[in-house]
Amino acid sequence: MHKHIRHAVVMAVAGALSGGLLASSAAAAQPAGTTTGTKRTAEMTAQRVEPTMSAKSRGPAATRYPDDFNGDGYHDLAVSEADANLVVPGTAEKENAGWRAGYVTVSYGSKYGAQRTGLKIITQDSPGVPGKAALTNGFGDVLANGDFNGDGYADLAVSASWQSTTTDDNSGTVTLLWGSPTGLKGGAAVADHAPRKYGNFGSVLVAGDFDGDRKTDLVIGHRDRLDLFRGPFSATGKPAAVQPVDPGFKVDYGHWDSKRLAAGRINKDAADDLVAFNGSGNAYASTQGRVLLGGSAGLKATPTVLRSGNRPVIADFDKDGYGDIAVGDSGADWETERTAGRVHITFGGAKGVDTSRRVKVFTEDSPGVPGTPKQMDQFGSALGVGDLNRDGYPDLIVGAHGENHPACDDGGCTGRPGGGIYVLKGSAKGVVSTGAAFYGYRTKGLPVVPAKSKFRFGHELKITDLNGDKQPEIALLVHGVGRSNLWSVGTKKDGTVAGTAPTRAVQAPVDPKLQYDWGYGFTALAG
Repeated sequence: MHKHIRHAVVMAVAGALSGGLLASSAAAAQPAGTTTGTKRTAEMTAQRVEPTMSAKSRGPAATRYPDDFNGDGYHDLAVSEADANLVVPGTAEKENAGWRAGYVTVSYGSKYGAQRTGLKIITQDSPGVPGKAALTNGFGDVLANGDFNGDGYADLAVSASWQSTTTDDNSGTVTLLWGSPTGLKGGAAVADHAPRKYGNFGSVLVAGDFDGDRKTDLVIGHRDRLDLFRGPFSATGKPAAVQPVDPGFKVDYGHWDSKRLAAGRINKDAADDLVAFNGSGNAYASTQGRVLLGGSAGLKATPTVLRSGNRPVIADFDKDGYGDIAVGDSGADWETERTAGRVHITFGGAKGVDTSRRVKVFTEDSPGVPGTPKQMDQFGSALGVGDLNRDGYPDLIVGAHGENHPACDDGGCTGRPGGGIYVLKGSAKGVVSTGAAFYGYRTKGLPVVPAKSKFRFGHELKITDLNGDKQPEIALLVHGVGRSNLWSVGTKKDGTVAGTAPTRAVQAPVDPKLQYDWGYGFTALAG
């Protein structure tokens, strides 16, 4: 059995609150008989208690958000812990049988923000979920969300890219968990049409409407190829069609590579586009990337090569109608400071990249950016996009997992607390470093933790609006505060972070019948 160990979190991001973000537009697709933009009328109880899902049927849901799994009109957050050890029923050696079997859960949004209690575990042993929880499956390794079956409820694609379908083959699996009036319920397996040993099916996932037919598609990566699975998907997980994707380089996706793809609108046609960076098998290693434009025939690579990086996102930072490509390159060196990190932004155009405009590069040495580049800061280890100050221009939120102001300048010292996020503002000139802000691990307004706790964040984040007030929140995965934590951090109307409601901490659900070990903490986030 090939055993793998995770030392960093991975996250799939889609459907973020965007302001001017040209994000995946598959959520705008409306199945027949639904009404575009209809707000769900079901409300949480008037008492100020933790929200739970209503079992009452609401009828067909409008596909308003690609992350509204229960159709109540609020964004939701799907979280996984692929490294969690589970008790597997019916096995003699329970500890070994469920080592890193993995699970998924959802924090449902409401007018109170992120759901903190009543979270339920979904495993491969849950009712209606195909497969069986087993040793090193890593269920939840990568996540992607969208309305894959076109019923009006957002669904969740979950990979277990190291799962063995035969003895020790690590061929990988992808499961679709279906949205419903009561949230994620049941599911179906997506068949790998060309399975092979050590194929790692599901090593990368990204959802979008890549052919412009207003149906949600799914790009799935393998060890040696990319494929476009066209929606809608049937109840058994069968796509409308499958076709290979040629990104313009020899594909090599595996462990550590889950964030090498990004979907969004770059040119001005009706289809989503794809930015793809090749795999590396190293969390910090950089590779060159390509833009693939969507269309009725599928995805087609453009000839321009993007600068090396490992974390892309797409957004129209300057509001010119074309999506720009921001890329985190957390492994980049700055002078003598190894793995200090950087972010570069390439302007989009009608043919994918506007080659007439200079690529922007940001580091902690850029004018207006707090701090200085230091070894293992990993500036660019995560990227998020949202209009925090609501001026109409998307802002860029940059994770720096290795930051540790002021105690430690080595992001590899996992026994010390640290990490943080930077906010770089969007403008008519695109992203600018002037007025950038840093929020570290002791920022006032973040969830309270014991004084001696050793925790780290900034490796995985997304921007959303869980309480529907149109003021974004930042979801952060946090390592090292006892068991797994997710922070939903509020922002203010001036774009500053924390110090305001609804900042709250969400802890992993406790189910002693299923789980006895928290692994390395929450490992993936979608919604």
